[in-house]
Amino acid sequence: MAALGGSGGSARTGEQFPEFSLSALDGTSWSRESFAGQSTVLFVFASWCTCKEQLPGWQHTWESRGRDFRMVAAILDAKGEETARPTVEASGATFPVLLDPTSSLGALCESQVVPFGVFIDETGTTQMIDVSGTFDIADPRVRVNLESFLAGDPVEQPDPGEAMNPAALELFAEGVIAYRNDGPEAALKLWREALELDPDNFIVRSQIWALEHPEHFWPEVDRGWQELQLQAEGYDKPLP
Repeated sequence: MAALGGSGGSARTGEQFPEFSLSALDGTSWSRESFAGQSTVLFVFASWCTCKEQLPGWQHTWESRGRDFRMVAAILDAKGEETARPTVEASGATFPVLLDPTSSLGALCESQVVPFGVFIDETGTTQMIDVSGTFDIADPRVRVNLESFLAGDPVEQPDPGEAMNPAALELFAEGVIAYRNDGPEAALKLWREALELDPDNFIVRSQIWALEHPEHFWPEVDRGWQELQLQAEGYDKPLP
């Protein structure tokens, strides 16, 4: 079970990454203390997002550098291991992947979208938080930032994402618990309430879609369908 938020408050550049508690697919437990001792890249994605296609790219980057940094990913999906494990196994990724069905890391980093990324140095200090929705290892800007971070040089701070509504993520987390205990309709009711509070929250919006229309998300994500769905729902921002 993921803990929503944490005792350390929100993540801030130049400060210790906040406390959290998550389990990885291999059964190990992770907290902020797990990041100590080695520079860490945290890549947060979802099984219902095309950003899952980045996993092989991160694997290649990690391997090509001789694993000279700690590579960690976290996957968002209310269904938990049911969809997370086949998603990760299909990618061939061998680095740890944390299960974060309630988007506790999204709450800590105040992110409305996936993917997002965090650079944390060997002391556990947050050096960069990228919640712009463009954190992609295929992007030269991300690769340059990664090189600077690992060299101990200043990192260009990305543009901040849209301000999120914390109450919406609280409802999202309640919906994940409701999904497990009471089924899809109970979860959808809470997620729709969350979306009313925070209409730009793509994490909430996409989880609703994935539950109502799984055929458009597994095994492949249908971006064309998503674009049409955004138009139908009157969402006037680009698909992350």
